[in-house]
Amino acid sequence: MGVKRNTAYNLLGSFVPMAVGVVTVPIYLRLIGDARYGVLALVWLFLGYFGLFDPGITRAALFHIAKLGDREQQIERENVFWTALAINLCFGLIGGVVLYFAARPFFITTFKMPYNMRAEVLASLPWLAASVPLSIVTGVLGGAMQARESFGSFNLINACNAFVTQIVPLAVAYWHGPDLKWLIAAVLITRILGSIPNIVVLKRVLPFGVGGAFQARLVPTLFSYGGWVTISNLINPILTTMDRMVIGSVIGAQGVAMYTVPFNLVSRVSLLPASFATSLFPKLSRSSQTESSRLAEDAITALAAVMTPLVVFGVAILPLFMRYWVGINFAQRAAPIGIVLLAGIWINSLAIIPFEHLQAINRPDLTAKFHIFETLPFLAVLWIGVHYFGLIGAAWAWTLRVTFDALLLLIVARQVGEWRRLVAGGVLVLIALSLSSEQVVWWKNLAEVLVLAVAIVWSWQTSPLLQHTIKALLHSGKRGQVNAV
Repeated sequence: MGVKRNTAYNLLGSFVPMAVGVVTVPIYLRLIGDARYGVLALVWLFLGYFGLFDPGITRAALFHIAKLGDREQQIERENVFWTALAINLCFGLIGGVVLYFAARPFFITTFKMPYNMRAEVLASLPWLAASVPLSIVTGVLGGAMQARESFGSFNLINACNAFVTQIVPLAVAYWHGPDLKWLIAAVLITRILGSIPNIVVLKRVLPFGVGGAFQARLVPTLFSYGGWVTISNLINPILTTMDRMVIGSVIGAQGVAMYTVPFNLVSRVSLLPASFATSLFPKLSRSSQTESSRLAEDAITALAAVMTPLVVFGVAILPLFMRYWVGINFAQRAAPIGIVLLAGIWINSLAIIPFEHLQAINRPDLTAKFHIFETLPFLAVLWIGVHYFGLIGAAWAWTLRVTFDALLLLIVARQVGEWRRLVAGGVLVLIALSLSSEQVVWWKNLAEVLVLAVAIVWSWQTSPLLQHTIKALLHSGKRGQVNAV
């Protein structure tokens, strides 16, 4: 199945949770309040750190199952799956026990939150502990489906699960009250039920029952790849969520909510590059190194051609959208944060392809080393930014970090030539950033429209792949109209 169709499946599968999130966030804010929503966000961030108990096995299983694409390799594929599942179950159980005992002192001493909310979080510790093995095991299920390019079923299941996971806690908050213990329990129960369809689909596409089983000989193979991924898993939560952690300790829960809402909103723009990269990874893993490099170069150019006008438009429209979405007072403080983060989203979107490319050619060690190298400078800049500039300082620290990361990835993946070609797109994003305003200023609004028009023209001329895709879609649409007549 082609990358375009798989990318479309990934986008459609991501659209449902995005749309549901856009609708439910204001309702959550009204039902449980800014502070409680901020505490809930901190809880999920803390839980995200325990993804480090997946020792890179999910990614290693995805890589090896993707490479084992031939029909005669069915038994070995199943061997990899069961071995990875057993390893992750063991580590997940250990992670759940560690979380149960570590969370109490963590939430008591680290975060500023009202006493009653802290009591609610502590009462939910058994549910949080049970979430760790569940999330790590279901990661292997999803990775195996992606490796087999079963993106249609994978995204249908994920979309349904995301919808239910958003709606059920909201219903609990409405009918039972905003107690965090019950909200967290509702999320876990829906996730358990949502993992069952993955097993049903995998039985057919992997497939199960062909003679595969846990194989001790595969453990070193999975750990040799997954070990470096583990290092990334250990550090990546620091790089991706420490901004909210520092905000929570310095400013408090309300500051986390003020930062998290625009962050979650603008990060939805990353759905396209993430969907594209996910669908491309199995092909990159199976291709020769020369073919893999060519695919990666075309993908970077195509992503830049799509993301540049999208981000320029987002910068222009974000303040107005947030005024109607979450109210004027909230938007005035949160929209500037989202605008800065959008610049980082543009850069980070291009970096995802060389990241996937390096891991697809069996070099996860490089991406892990970059994460190690970036950690201390990022934490220093973040700490200074939050203390002296508040929430906007955190946004700039994150954006600068992903810019540096993108440069490293493009250079080492030998795609720095692509970066030189894409400087014009970055300049257009920076111009849009400088023109952003919370109020209607006619000449700035006109300039934003002109920048958007230039970005669209530049995008069309930059990527032949984009031109071919749009022309093919238009031709297909015309042919469909003729057939209908």
